[in-house]
Amino acid sequence: MATVIQEFQSAPMGKRVLIPTVISFAAVVLVLLVNLLIAFKAIPKDSATDRVALAVSPFVVLGIVLPMFLFERSKVSRFRIDENCLVLGKKRFPLQGAVEVRRDPDAMKWAIKLFANGGLGSLRGSFRSRRLGKFYAFMTGTENAVVVRWPDKTVVVSPADPEFFIYSARSAAGIR
Repeated sequence: MATVIQEFQSAPMGKRVLIPTVISFAAVVLVLLVNLLIAFKAIPKDSATDRVALAVSPFVVLGIVLPMFLFERSKVSRFRIDENCLVLGKKRFPLQGAVEVRRDPDAMKWAIKLFANGGLGSLRGSFRSRRLGKFYAFMTGTENAVVVRWPDKTVVVSPADPEFFIYSARSAAGIR
């Protein structure tokens, strides 16, 4: 079993992440526009400070939502294998004892969020499905999903180059 130290780029955002992200941003913009229309009709024209405050308020909301998206996306943009340990943010999963590393684009099918971000910038946290049981996801899309399974836990990641990740993880785990 070789010692593996390698960093991996996450896959581009897939449909499972891109669609909720676009819908979230569209909903925020729509609500803000409706709010502006209603408020501008209700505020008298001679109240300039109220109108300025009202015009700036949507940017405050976008100033909160956009950094949340960027933060989530940056959390999963890279991950690594460091001395035969899969490192996902602050979580470490020793690859010794892993029994399976395989590509599975359907890993998230019918998965239910337990404690997770389910789509705004990433899929990150605890999920449950009939096929995989309880698992930890650290993904930007499902198209390049790779399942790493131990006897007692399962992790799903989405590397940009799944074949190279599988090769590296199997080498670190001592799996042929």
